[in-house]
Amino acid sequence: MDVMQCAIMRTFLASLTLFTCVLILNAADVYPELTTLDGKTYRQVKVMKVAPTEIRVMHADGFSTIPLSELPPEVRSKYGVADAAAEAAQAQARQQANSQAAMLQRQEKEALQLLDITGLPVQTLKQAIVTRDWCQANPNGGMLNGATVSAAAHAELMAQAMATLNTRRSTPADAPPATPPAAAMPPPAAPATGIPGFVPGVIQILSARYSLPNEAARNVKNRFVKLVPSGVINAPVSIQVTDQLSDAALDQGNFTASTGAGVAVTDGTVTVGVAKVVTQELGRNTLTVEYMYNGQRYKKQAIEGSYIVLP
Repeated sequence: MDVMQCAIMRTFLASLTLFTCVLILNAADVYPELTTLDGKTYRQVKVMKVAPTEIRVMHADGFSTIPLSELPPEVRSKYGVADAAAEAAQAQARQQANSQAAMLQRQEKEALQLLDITGLPVQTLKQAIVTRDWCQANPNGGMLNGATVSAAAHAELMAQAMATLNTRRSTPADAPPATPPAAAMPPPAAPATGIPGFVPGVIQILSARYSLPNEAARNVKNRFVKLVPSGVINAPVSIQVTDQLSDAALDQGNFTASTGAGVAVTDGTVTVGVAKVVTQELGRNTLTVEYMYNGQRYKKQAIEGSYIVLP
């Protein structure tokens, strides 16, 4: 075996040893039940991965990661020596990764919500959101993409990002009118134009629930959306809250009892007494609406017979 072959073989053996230390798949590592030192019990456990600080297992309820320090001594001895400092560093790295993933998910969702409102490409919106978030987290400037951002440049970046996010799609003058609601539904008030101080925007209904007396709220989003003008509005809209939002509410009522004079005839004898009269009156139901307007989330309520004003 020449020198080159020996070098290749040594490299292969070293890589194999490192791989074995970091990832061990062993079908024999199966436990009917495994209880950790902190009292958690897992059933039908199969070890899927072994790392220097933890093991990854599949069990009856899903997947879990267990630090070596939480394993019983007789089990821990099979996978290595617990290192509290290394476990803490691993937990911190995982927390940072989860926080980063949650932030990216939030930024993606916000960009999609602003897509129709601004008319800008989603990638442009995402970049503006990332820049805005960085500026908010670093008010005095700092390092961004390997370059130093001064206080003056920080203010300019923030202004550019906010200008992008505050962009609003223009409405063509000859845009067709919105589809009128069904005949059974009360028509919304047509928004006026030119209201001083009103910021135009698009109402995006997230949920609408109609609460009946003594019953769970009903989902009435599909009917309520028909009452909301589509496209950009230039003034608040008022929508009357009625039982037309829910078929179940049409026959729903509250019962009240009242007393009054009553007359009973028994064997020719007239007796005057007090009788209780039960009457039915309409219930006062409540509409709860959650919606987005210009990138902000809102929640409003209105009782039956009144008007809910959006935004």
